[in-house]
Amino acid sequence: MLVSSMVSGARCQISGVSYNYPGQALPSQQIQVETTVLGSCVSDGEDYYSLRVDLVDAQSSYIISSTSTPIGHNATDFNVTAVNPAMTPATNMTWPLQIHVYVIRAGGTNGIYLLDYQTISNATIQVGATALPESRFSPMFTIVTTLVVATLALYRRRSRGRRL
Repeated sequence: MLVSSMVSGARCQISGVSYNYPGQALPSQQIQVETTVLGSCVSDGEDYYSLRVDLVDAQSSYIISSTSTPIGHNATDFNVTAVNPAMTPATNMTWPLQIHVYVIRAGGTNGIYLLDYQTISNATIQVGATALPESRFSPMFTIVTTLVVATLALYRRRSRGRRL
């Protein structure tokens, strides 16, 4: 009995993804995330290729922006930049984002048309002011402790003055 297995190489391969976004923004501010993708496809000039970039809120997993950018018919080596507009959350927070990158053939969105895919998960934007950590102590405890320390410091200083 002869058993054979099909071996097929990837039709497209993403070789690099870089992105540019603001490190800080105001609440409810319109921002742009630029994603540059390098890659190559086995291309004979017949098929049309495009790049899709989804900007995803990492906490909710919702796609907050999606853009499609043409690569063209000749995709043997490509360097394409996609721009995703987005609105920051309305509250102060550290906003974690994911960037999903797809190379697609002939305008498809999945299955045999989806040729390569990558997720970048380490993008964060500080929206509004950085939240200060809350004190575990009540204000009264802080005031009393400060007064006790000040009293002890003055008493110690007086004690040293009497010895001289």
